[in-house]
Amino acid sequence: MENESNGSIDRNHGRYGVMIKKSVVIILAVMTILICGWLILGLVSSLDIPSNKNDQFASEQKWRVDQRSDIDSCEKQIIKNQIDLKRANERQISGRAFQTQILALLIIVLQLILIVFVILIRRKPYS
Repeated sequence: MENESNGSIDRNHGRYGVMIKKSVVIILAVMTILICGWLILGLVSSLDIPSNKNDQFASEQKWRVDQRSDIDSCEKQIIKNQIDLKRANERQISGRAFQTQILALLIIVLQLILIVFVILIRRKPYS
């Protein structure tokens, strides 16, 4: 009699242990999804989405520098180089932000697959 009651307690503890493990995995996966979503949304401002428009704006700035007569050619070249450098930095930042967003999106997809598997996996019934 004593062995039967211990066996049923172990079986119930095993079921609850699996439920707790599943819930912990699901909670951690949801937290990861939320953090990656926050990261994606935070990096949207770093993207250089209208790149043609920004390139055109940089060209207009350089043209305005060329039209100025109050500075000499060396200063004009320095200012144009600064404009080009700023534009190159914006492109690099945008590229890194895009790569980070793609990686975060892949992590979200993997976490969603993990959640589906955890929910669908059933434990073997005790015999």
